[in-house]
Amino acid sequence: MPIPPQRLADLFVASRVVMPLKAGTVADAAETLCVSLDQSGALSNADLLRERIEEARSEDIVGLADRAFVLHYRSDAVRDLVVSIGVAPKDVVRVLDDDDLQRARLVVLVCAPPRQMARHLQVVSALVQVLSNPSSVAAALAVETPAQLLALPQFTGKALPAQLTVRELMSERPRSVGPDVPLRSAVLEMLRAGLGGLPVVDESNRVIGMLSERELLRDLLSHYLPRAGGVNAPQPPAAARRTVRDIMTRQVLCVAPEQPLAEVASLMLNKDVDRVPVVKDDRLVGFLTRGDIVRKLIGS
Repeated sequence: MPIPPQRLADLFVASRVVMPLKAGTVADAAETLCVSLDQSGALSNADLLRERIEEARSEDIVGLADRAFVLHYRSDAVRDLVVSIGVAPKDVVRVLDDDDLQRARLVVLVCAPPRQMARHLQVVSALVQVLSNPSSVAAALAVETPAQLLALPQFTGKALPAQLTVRELMSERPRSVGPDVPLRSAVLEMLRAGLGGLPVVDESNRVIGMLSERELLRDLLSHYLPRAGGVNAPQPPAAARRTVRDIMTRQVLCVAPEQPLAEVASLMLNKDVDRVPVVKDDRLVGFLTRGDIVRKLIGS
């Protein structure tokens, strides 16, 4: 069995470095880097990667303060994790949701098969750490050949981080709520704390449910949208008598502190879950959200 790469530079191949990268937008850059990977024989199905790029979510692109873009995807288009790097002579632009612009001249594309979630996170984390340093980006923009780029000590000297666990990212001493707490009080607590959800625990601190914006919205739609339509609308139960138990979801995905982060992140994506309670000996000990994982990746 081949030994997995231990340094960032071990993942780089000169034929997958595009200099100059002729692209005006991040979408243009992604297409050019996709072509580079395809021409170098790294892709088993280039169309699969293009489809994945087109359906990309905001978290698939890490913009590093007008220094670099790291585009990272999981797709069956590759059999093993691959990296392509582009150095543009002019700014590559990304338009954000609020119409603000991000600009950078260095663009990196990472693609890994779905089974390599752990390696994917390790590589993206290492890239973000290196490219968050302005001097590292300046050195990359100053080189003239792919060989010079791959020989930079910022890459050759960067070891891939050890596999992360849930414990390293989870929020300790998480807020929680009891099942018999008045619903209005629980919702106000969520709003004041800026939380999208609260684990529901019993008197022994065991997780028995989850109260989230999803359950609240589903409940509101079921009671109030029919009233707006005026067709035999059910009346909402009296707010004073309603408790968290009335609308919480009882099927909760819980994880353990020592579980690999990659495994948990994959579960959250596959099950479309934004947040998970962390339990040990059946007791709530932490909380993990997608935002926690994204913040770790971008180094904040």
